[in-house]
Amino acid sequence: MHLFDVTTIAHGLHRIVDVLGNHCYLVEGSDRALLVDTCGGIGNLRACVEAITNLSVTVALTHGHDDHLSGAYWYDEAYLSPLDGGVRCWEKVEDHSGRIRSQVVEEGVVSADTPFALRDGKRPQELPLVDGQTFDLGGRTIRAISLPGHTAGSVAFLIEDLRILLSGDAVTPIMCLFFDESLDIEGWREHTLRRMQELEFDVFYTGHHDHAFPKETLASFDAAAVYAETDRGMEWQHSRLTEFRGIIHLCPSETFDADSVDFRAVIDHWHELPPRRRRKRTAQQS
Repeated sequence: MHLFDVTTIAHGLHRIVDVLGNHCYLVEGSDRALLVDTCGGIGNLRACVEAITNLSVTVALTHGHDDHLSGAYWYDEAYLSPLDGGVRCWEKVEDHSGRIRSQVVEEGVVSADTPFALRDGKRPQELPLVDGQTFDLGGRTIRAISLPGHTAGSVAFLIEDLRILLSGDAVTPIMCLFFDESLDIEGWREHTLRRMQELEFDVFYTGHHDHAFPKETLASFDAAAVYAETDRGMEWQHSRLTEFRGIIHLCPSETFDADSVDFRAVIDHWHELPPRRRRKRTAQQS
């Protein structure tokens, strides 16, 4: 079964996509490589990485969610912001990833004997990741950038020579701010969108999309945030982890295709929705 798709998107930069559509990125220098995120744990990610490079690999994680952390169980250690990490983080990863794996086995997406990191590997040692931390790969430097919003400890990785930002879930077309650990919409605008505007990069890549987003598109994400702050919204629930729910705001757009580069939606924290306003009926209508 083909469990990973690998694409080289720039010199020494490879995108790895698992069978569930989760993305991670392998960045090579002359001396070392940095693996940014580790997908959802299904399939032997380490074997996939070792087929791409023979360099020693350091693992660094954008934030503390199972679709980014689970493959780290193939490795001995991984960098993660202390704001997201800790024992409770890894316990959630093991619960969520295990439940999702059971579902996709039942659905026939993978078989029961498909390699699974949480079963076949072990919980990695967590190393602290802080804002401004650099990784010298030899002829290439990667800088960690704190971007709170999706989670309090969300971090992006700036490949300085390529002017590419690996942003995880910090900014996505369906912006998820419904988790307990998520900031509110204004907090996301302040600490993620405005900070990204100050960074020197040309494009960013997310944890769930193949295409690059030019820096200029940040204005459209900010417009979506402004719209969501006053929009009534609709109730929303996660399709697999049904305890996750929120209020989704479908922002004005020329498309309703969620895979389009132009689609914009924001899911914020669950709250009771106000009653819909009823239109007054005219005498002619009655």
